[in-house]
Amino acid sequence: MNTATTSEPVAPARDSAGRLVALGSAITVAFCALFALGLWESRSRDRDQARLAAQNVVASMSSEIERNLELYGISLEAVVDGLKMHGIDALDPELRQRVLFDRSASAKDMGSIVVLDRNGTLTHDSRIWVPMPEDHSERDYFLALKRNPRAGFYVSQPWRAIDGDYIAISRTLTDDKGRFTGVVAGSMRLSYFASMFSQINLGPRDTVTLIRDSGELIMRAPFLPELIGRSFAGTPAYERISAASSGWFEKVGGLDGVERMFVFRRIADYPLILSYNLATDDIYAPWRRKAWLLGALAVSLCAINLMLLGFLVRALRKHGEAEARMAAMATTDSLTGIANRRALDAAFAREWNRAMRSRTPVSLLMLDADHFKAYNDAFGHQAGDAALAAIADCIRLNIRRASEMCARYGGEEFAVLLPGLAPAEAAVRAEAIRSSLTALRKAQHERPDSVPTVSIGVACMIPRQGLEPRDLVKLADSALYEAKTGGRDRVEIAGRFAAAQRDAA
Repeated sequence: MNTATTSEPVAPARDSAGRLVALGSAITVAFCALFALGLWESRSRDRDQARLAAQNVVASMSSEIERNLELYGISLEAVVDGLKMHGIDALDPELRQRVLFDRSASAKDMGSIVVLDRNGTLTHDSRIWVPMPEDHSERDYFLALKRNPRAGFYVSQPWRAIDGDYIAISRTLTDDKGRFTGVVAGSMRLSYFASMFSQINLGPRDTVTLIRDSGELIMRAPFLPELIGRSFAGTPAYERISAASSGWFEKVGGLDGVERMFVFRRIADYPLILSYNLATDDIYAPWRRKAWLLGALAVSLCAINLMLLGFLVRALRKHGEAEARMAAMATTDSLTGIANRRALDAAFAREWNRAMRSRTPVSLLMLDADHFKAYNDAFGHQAGDAALAAIADCIRLNIRRASEMCARYGGEEFAVLLPGLAPAEAAVRAEAIRSSLTALRKAQHERPDSVPTVSIGVACMIPRQGLEPRDLVKLADSALYEAKTGGRDRVEIAGRFAAAQRDAA
């Protein structure tokens, strides 16, 4: 029901508020995105710095271990060369001992060097001139090379002796035809690795491990003796470590459930893997403290921004509502609450142009209160104002569609714009308005100051070039005049409609 154009002035304010909300939200989201990106880059930077530091430590320790193992290899090669000398076994035991073992370099933390024959029996020992023929055939460093004589050097599983824990570095012995003739093996104290690892400044939950490529743990810092020799083959961390020569990853440890960054490296061609494992909570602890601080600041700034945005939107809405009230006052009749002449003219022009494009009719009702001057004189202006308001209510109740409009045209005269209705339909609507007033008068029990009757003129046109809205107003005024002169309290249809449409055709 369109009685006045009060909603139109609100639209610009709503659009402005909507644009402001969209802009403010976009700024807030962009700020949050930039903040999140900055935090993510800071986290990545802390992670990369920790990784690079760990890689440097691993590379340095790997190089040292590799150099020491090379010295072991040189020592074993010296023994092999001595065994190949003609008549070595016929020499005096003391001289033989010097020939076999004095040329071997003394690598750091190296134990004894032994020679085993093809059956695993001890034949030579760097500690004893004439050793007892002990059986070493079940030792893994003998069995592995016996099964695969071309394996070269072999690093054994760790074992525990009276004076400490050891691993063995062994090498195959072959004859001139390449057939297996035994093994030369040197023992290495695990204290060497423990001493090396102790030089690293570990965090409270960091670890350093040295494992064989088959999964057995050789050394760990912090040192846990019960874990030495334990196999970790099949664990998720071992699967990742054994799949590449070097690299890094983050994973939860299987022993204590602590997430760590594993930085690992295989030691040259030896079956050993060194891994430096840093607890991720310790890596990211400074970043988390910074993230909480900056996050609180970002949330505060976003909250302030949203509060200011809310204040601005509220101000815009109040401004829009004020404009809407002013627009309503400008287009609404203050006495009756329906549209005024100004609003009617704007709607009339709009509907007239629309009907011209669609070639549909536009009907207009002109209503006038009968004997209103006498009514005013008899009952006073306040009663007259009340009567006009009652007539407006009866008209408003008979407005059916949004495109229709009722307005106070001036004084005691009203107009009803009915786009799309033919003369007969408009006349039915006019009669409904008149009947509503009749019913109201009956409800007032025909008292002297009951609402006056109205005379209604009905006119209809199909807009075309050469015709204007004022032509329809004149036609409706003429019909109203005929209703007045014909006795009042009646509806009169303009008789010139047919002739006007013939002219338009």
